[in-house]
Amino acid sequence: MDPSTMMGLTLPGALPPVWVVALIHALEWVLIGYTAYVTILPLAGFTTRAERRRPPPQKRFAIVIPAHNESVVIGNLVDCCLAMDYPRRLFDVYVIADNCTDDTAAVAAHHGARVIERTSARRRGKGYALEDAFQRLLAGRRYDAVVVFDADNLVEPSFLQVMNAELLAGRDIIQCRIDVKNPDDTWVAATFGMSFWTSNRFWFLAKHNLGLSAALGGTGMCISTRALREVGWQPSSLTEDLEFSARALLAGYRTYWSHEVAIYDEKPLTFAQSWRQRMRWAQGQAQVAFRYLPRLLWAGIRERSILKLEGGFALFQPFYVILSTGVYGLGIVLAHFWVLPLMPLGVPFWIGIAIADYVLPAAAMLADRRPKRPLRFLILYPLFMYSWIPLTWGGVIRARHRDWVHTSHTRAIAYAELAGGKGAG
Repeated sequence: MDPSTMMGLTLPGALPPVWVVALIHALEWVLIGYTAYVTILPLAGFTTRAERRRPPPQKRFAIVIPAHNESVVIGNLVDCCLAMDYPRRLFDVYVIADNCTDDTAAVAAHHGARVIERTSARRRGKGYALEDAFQRLLAGRRYDAVVVFDADNLVEPSFLQVMNAELLAGRDIIQCRIDVKNPDDTWVAATFGMSFWTSNRFWFLAKHNLGLSAALGGTGMCISTRALREVGWQPSSLTEDLEFSARALLAGYRTYWSHEVAIYDEKPLTFAQSWRQRMRWAQGQAQVAFRYLPRLLWAGIRERSILKLEGGFALFQPFYVILSTGVYGLGIVLAHFWVLPLMPLGVPFWIGIAIADYVLPAAAMLADRRPKRPLRFLILYPLFMYSWIPLTWGGVIRARHRDWVHTSHTRAIAYAELAGGKGAG
């Protein structure tokens, strides 16, 4: 076959050197393998296991809420925590007022939280605030586990009941569903919410159903004090939650997924706000991938551990985006000089991605009984998702930077207002 017909193109120029063709083919096989992984894995998310029996409350929790200038929203979360359906003697609520210049500390104390104020021009941000709080709480040895919420969150009343059951079942690290409290506000909040609903079911629940390790999402997470002491909290990246999950997996701790209970997170209202927040995530994901992907893959091979091998494979995602866009972009440029015999990943691949962009969020919303009104923005969902391409490139390029950017929260919604006063849908 004429190599120029393999892409359906008649191009000028000669065949490229053999090493160029071999490199392109090798990269494409990597893309094909990872594409198969992210295509097949979501199929396991179409089933939901029955809820486990909830044993009597036994575990004692420290609820930790890092907060920087969150006076608008912190009161609703503290109220939500104190109203949880769990014996009050078995949990305490701590708000870490981190370098605040407003009355966050006073508002949190007024609503019943224990407040820890910290000021540090050098050690600013959520990761450091949690590190200082954990050191203080672990020294007392009063708690069986710590729970972390973001200041803008709302939480379902049964949260601690579910975490108590998970801990009693021998699970040390648990992440719950992250839902959205303001999906009707703007198209950005709606499509951001769709991305979370989709990943909740077709990534994390799917991995859980297959016996794989999920990852902590920064909020709605529960960590036993045993695991926290052994693994340690070392915030050296912008996504300290993902970093902890990777280090915990290396230490033999799987991150479990709880689809049974949810927290509700405020999503940005504008594209610019979402861009800044996601750029920080993209940088943090790249930082963790550079540091822990090789270590997890090597540990998986050496120990013959599917958990660690898959954990490393999952961290490949930023590089997958770079390769899947870079290889074909480079191919288009080089096609002006050479006839490039590319393998058939192009058109079928992008058609499949386009279909999944509409099917998966709609299926997740239906399966988890999420509000239907955001579906009117479904047509814009691919626009939101494809914006991850330049963000991922930026995150990899800027992986050396650790600028912490605060996300402002303004939607002071009470739990009773969610879903018409019903909370979870």
